[in-house]
Amino acid sequence: MATWKDIFIAVILIVPIFAVCRTVLYLLIIPVKEGFTQARVLKNGVGANADIVSVQQTNEWGGNKPVCNITVRFITLDGKEYEASVKKALDINEVERFKAGNGTTIKYDPKKPHKIAIYDKPLFL
Repeated sequence: MATWKDIFIAVILIVPIFAVCRTVLYLLIIPVKEGFTQARVLKNGVGANADIVSVQQTNEWGGNKPVCNITVRFITLDGKEYEASVKKALDINEVERFKAGNGTTIKYDPKKPHKIAIYDKPLFL
């Protein structure tokens, strides 16, 4: 029969395992999934002009560049307004371009408009 001491030791051993699993999930698996989603949206998505609502630096880095969470507001082809966010590594020149209040171009998934990717090229509609 397990004593309180045995249960306490088991909990002490299990908690770090969950912490490591959570770290692996947030640092490896989720960014890879986001990358595949953005690649799919860039390939198959619909282009739109967007206004940058906010840019917040995260604690993440990609390619020696800080990763920022960019929130944009845009109007879909059916006239609905959406606000969505995407993570992007920005170099020093891009930080100036992607300031709140500036415009950019995006591509969005027409079935799930909250899934976007920064396109940042002129749109020819």
